Amino acid sequence: MDKCPDVKGLPEYKGCPDTDGDGIPDSEDRCPTEPGLKEFHGCPDSDGDGIPDPDDRCPFAAGPKEYRGCPDTDNDGLPDIDDECPTVPGLLEYNGCPLVKEGDQKVFDDAIRGIQFESDRDMIKAVSYPILDNVVNVMRNNPHYRLEIIGHTDSTGDESHNLDLSQRRAKAVKEYLVGRGIDPSRIRSNGYGSSRPVATNNTSEGRALNRRVEFKVSR
Repeated sequence: MDKCPDVKGLPEYKGCPDTDGDGIPDSEDRCPTEPGLKEFHGCPDSDGDGIPDPDDRCPFAAGPKEYRGCPDTDNDGLPDIDDECPTVPGLLEYNGCPLVKEGDQKVFDDAIRGIQFESDRDMIKAVSYPILDNVVNVMRNNPHYRLEIIGHTDSTGDESHNLDLSQRRAKAVKEYLVGRGIDPSRIRSNGYGSSRPVATNNTSEGRALNRRVEFKVSR
């Protein structure tokens, strides 16, 4: 009996054709025009990941079943096909990108040590302007960034004065950024005086490290 009476076929397939020549008759072949494997009902697995091409979101890049055959190059839990930053580990809520881009983070890190003020004042030294302008550029290029500017001092002097000074310095930095066109609603400033040191206050080097302005980014 011819199982495919309306189509010219082969005796070994009971009269059915094998269009792609993969040894599976078209009547049983899920992919009749593409040579494939019996285990995948005649469909190919181009990337060899164990997922047949019709079911594989990334048929030419091997990946696990949990991601429907797509790779996750940076192992951040988001397959490359859905990842806006496929080679950098990131967060799902940011489409696989980190909270802050690596280059942007360097700008903020450099600013922590680079911003200088007149002694015991909140006046920013002109030498710091290029550093702050780099921060301005980052904020302009990333309108989703929101910034908290945090001022710190060393322990020299009265703590109430240090607290006030740290707050004024952080505010001065905010005003600089706003003056360069950054929306003030994207920035807030605060200061903690000498209460959060990152080094000893017993040496001049340590005190210099404690006098700083930090930048915390959110979205």
